[in-house]
Amino acid sequence: MSRKRRSAIIGEQSAKPAESERIEPGEAGSGEGISNLTDMAYRKIKAMMMNYDIVPGQRLIFVDLAKRLGVSRTPVNSALGILAAEGFLDFVPNQGYTVHEITHHEASNLYELRKILEMGAIEKVIERVTPEKLELLKKRQNLYEKAILDNISRGRFALDQEFHAAYIQMADNPYLTSYFREIYQRIFLRHRIEGLRPGRAKEVVSEHKALFEAIRQRDVKRARNLIEQHIDAGEKYIFSAVPD
Repeated sequence: MSRKRRSAIIGEQSAKPAESERIEPGEAGSGEGISNLTDMAYRKIKAMMMNYDIVPGQRLIFVDLAKRLGVSRTPVNSALGILAAEGFLDFVPNQGYTVHEITHHEASNLYELRKILEMGAIEKVIERVTPEKLELLKKRQNLYEKAILDNISRGRFALDQEFHAAYIQMADNPYLTSYFREIYQRIFLRHRIEGLRPGRAKEVVSEHKALFEAIRQRDVKRARNLIEQHIDAGEKYIFSAVPD
């Protein structure tokens, strides 16, 4: 969401991962261009969503959040308004905010966007690949591989996001990376992790390895096919825990 839109909103508004995997507020995206306290509240609430401290479908209580964040209710209210405008929360008059739970229709549309963006970007990514960029991508791949456990955690999804963001960044187009992160977060911040099968993590490790090799070998066709298969498999996996 743009700075101007976030500022306008302010005017209108009067199972958990291991510690090593937890997302810090600064990594959750900033509310740039808004007040410092609101920005802090926005980032911390989004980090709580990433860390599964608050979950899809959960009702949010102003007083509890304000105490937890160490700020007054005003910046919390403003931050919640921004998150609602971005589609991460639902607001019902006289009831307040709840964390939005993604639907099949929303997930299908978002995964379609992922395929369009990632498959469309891969040719430019490979055209601009360098040894330094490959080294960074390899580090992201290794971080995910080291983090996988039998239990499902938000931290693992965040590391998967960073692997994909790392190769999209190779295209040297910051808009592509920004849009990718927005699409990815609209999926994984809004679905519950209960019911997801642990075995998928090991499959993702193999898929990441194959994609890395295709990029390293500068094989555009293979990389594009691997991306499509990887995203399709991810969509099927998430659908198993998304309500109809």
